[in-house]
Formats: sequence, structure tokens, C-alpha cells
Amino acid sequence: MKNKGNKQKTKKKGSDNVFGCDLTEHLQDSAQDVPQVLQKCAEFIERYGIVDGIYRLSGVTSNIQRLRQEFCSEVCPDLTKEVYLQDIHCVGSLCKLYFRELPIPLLTYELYSKFT
Repeated sequence: MKNKGNKQKTKKKGSDNVFGCDLTEHLQDSAQDVPQVLQKCAEFIERYGIVDGIYRLSGVTSNIQRLRQEFCSEVCPDLTKEVYLQDIHCVGSLCKLYFRELPIPLLTYELYSKFT
């Protein structure tokens, strides 16, 4: 468990990394309304991902990790690569991974009791 905490601290220091960093800080630093990873994935899913279970079914782990690395290292990866078109579910899985790794969830701890 301590290892995971150390990784999160390291992630926050990297300015290019979009995964595992505070959403508010990331949006302020990038001057965007929506994180690029979510915007590009949503556009891709709207265009190509009209299939059953786009968010329910998981993509191939290696494809998800490859796509994550591309978002962390490039300005905007090419989601129309054949590997992603053949495994459309990896793009939906990447969106879920992004939300899962947020240090402060969208439904904040302070408001959790009101949501439930």
C-alpha cells in the first residue's frame, strides 16, 4: 500500500501525466474545460463505439496500457490506429481507468452522504 502512495506522489509531480493527478489542478494547469484524454476518447466512442457494452466490456489490457502511455507521452495519440479500431473496448476501459485513478473522486467525499 505504501508503494501505491509513493507512485501517486510521483505522478502528481509529472506535468505531462494526466492519470492519477487532481482533476481541478490538471484543468487549471492545462487551461481546458475537459481533460484531453476524456474528450478524445468520447469523440472516438461517439464515432466508432456504438456497440453493445462499450463501457461494460473490458478491452485488452495491453492495448489499454499502450493507449495510456501514448496519452502520457504524446499531445494526442491516433485513436484510429487499427489496434484501437479492432479493440474499441480499450478506449472505454481507458476512460474508466482515468476516473478510477483520480485521487479525489468526481462525487466528492464531502458530498457523498447527499448523493447516497
